[in-house]
Amino acid sequence: MLDIHLGLLIFTAVIFLFLVFALNEILYKPLLNFMRRREESIENDLKNISNNDEAIQNALDEANKIIAQAKEQAAKIREDALAKAKQSASQELENVKNELENSYTKFLKELNQDRIQLKKDLSANLATYQQILQDKLKAI
Repeated sequence: MLDIHLGLLIFTAVIFLFLVFALNEILYKPLLNFMRRREESIENDLKNISNNDEAIQNALDEANKIIAQAKEQAAKIREDALAKAKQSASQELENVKNELENSYTKFLKELNQDRIQLKKDLSANLATYQQILQDKLKAI
């Protein structure tokens, strides 16, 4: 029934071993090398990511420092501008106040002169006014 031929068995074994050897050389070794290189590449990428994380963190820290310095400078500029504006407003207020005081003093002098002039006019025409007043009182 089933005949086993020794030559055919050896030939099949040789072909099988040759096929295993050929597949090992042509397929498995390049595939294993590719997988090893890929793992190394992934490990390198992970290391680079760690380095990049540190670089990003350093860059963020420096950016935050720069922003803080910019805020400080902006606050200082704002304070300086506010101080200058206050000083300018104070100076202008002082000028207006002095101007008003001068005007008031001038007004008081003119008023005093007008009062003196009115007194002189009244005393000069006092007799005439008394006469007119007496005439009015007699008419009543």
